[in-house]
Amino acid sequence: MWKRISLFLLFAILLLAGVLVFNTIRFKGPSAANDTQGISKSPETALEHFRQALRYQTISHGDSSRFDTAAFRGFQRFLRSSYPRVHSVMTVDVVREYTLIYTWRGTQADLKPVVLMAHQDVVPIEEATRTMWTVDPFGGVVKDGYIWGRGTTDDKINLISIFESAEKLLESGFVPKRTIYFVFGHDEEIGGRGAQAAAAWLKAHNVHADLVLDEGGVITQDKIPGLTKPVALLGTSEKGYLSVELRVEKAGGHSSMPDKETALDILSRALVHLREHPFEGKFTQPMTDFVNAVGPQMPFFQRMIFANTWLFESMLIGIYEKSGPGNAMVRTTMVPTIIQAGMKDNVVPMVATATVNLRLLPGDASVDVIKRLNEIVNDERVSITPLPGLVAEASEVTATTSTGYQLVAGNVLKALPGVTPSPFLMIGATDSRFMSEVSDGIVKFSPMVDPIGFHGIDERVSTESFDTSIWFFSQLIKDL
Repeated sequence: MWKRISLFLLFAILLLAGVLVFNTIRFKGPSAANDTQGISKSPETALEHFRQALRYQTISHGDSSRFDTAAFRGFQRFLRSSYPRVHSVMTVDVVREYTLIYTWRGTQADLKPVVLMAHQDVVPIEEATRTMWTVDPFGGVVKDGYIWGRGTTDDKINLISIFESAEKLLESGFVPKRTIYFVFGHDEEIGGRGAQAAAAWLKAHNVHADLVLDEGGVITQDKIPGLTKPVALLGTSEKGYLSVELRVEKAGGHSSMPDKETALDILSRALVHLREHPFEGKFTQPMTDFVNAVGPQMPFFQRMIFANTWLFESMLIGIYEKSGPGNAMVRTTMVPTIIQAGMKDNVVPMVATATVNLRLLPGDASVDVIKRLNEIVNDERVSITPLPGLVAEASEVTATTSTGYQLVAGNVLKALPGVTPSPFLMIGATDSRFMSEVSDGIVKFSPMVDPIGFHGIDERVSTESFDTSIWFFSQLIKDL
């Protein structure tokens, strides 16, 4: 009997091994196009235009009274003077005073249009960090092979690259087959009301696009464990956003005679419960698509794991959740960001509040997430309320079979030699989240290589990345 059991186990092991190896062998990714070309260097005028664009302090402040109208008006005058062909051929509409919508008419009305997006605004410089910058953050400095300054990576590189591509193509007599819209928001960093108005404008003009391409993932190298080849991360969805307030009210009093439990004790315990009970890790469609795209490029052992997620998904989730960025890819995250209680050192506070920020995976609806928070805290003395204006569901997932995704991924293979396109889940928010009624093919991708200092000190991007960005948009527009 034991012999039969042993033979059965051996057969099962061999069968499992055979299935794993078979799946690994047939696990293949996209192939590069046969007509790939080398990336050409951009003219010096393009670099000079980029430098000038960075000198306009088009900052989005949380306080609307600090909005610098002169900076935005000046920046838009600069665009008109720097790109005369664009402004002579295309029509320009303005919504919410500063968001720009360009229309470049195509020759074939039967083809669905395309929308290319970028934003004009940048985040502020913290005054306390200004002296920590190596260069003037608004100087448009080129140094050590990099272009330095606030907005280089987010998002003036995309905006200027689109203009440079269009101007050069118009100079050569190019006319697109599809109608192309450029949408350049002015307040992406503080909510994107301009992009929201632009989406309404497009919808009112009956625009349903095959592709909406906005900022997003980048070309990264040596950042994905087990993979040495460069990967273009094409965002096919972005996480939702939810901030809630936890509030506890309880009689306080003098600190010399404290109760056994205070409002702050109750709130602290609730926060500890949330920390100890994270949301379940899981593979959403963008993560599954990511695994299917990058897995075939990996060494055999890692490729075998990625090719057999039916068996190894839990192990992969365990690996990814060890790092902050990886953990954010596989679960709805939550973290306390603001805690308020007390007004004097010898007074026990009667009210204690905490703001908890959550980023929602696709499929995790905010109403279900709030219900789960209440289940975790399990204390009726703690009220949990969503903060007004700070609730946004995760965006719909763009299918990798959609025309929009195929246009971008195909252009990566053709225009960027050696780079593998891969879907992925955007952690942050972009203006394109408002375009769900304009297109089913929303892709979030910035064609630059591993930018440095995003939203931080010494923000910069290499001059080679700038060349890559212009080249990519030029090839994409020609191939639409």
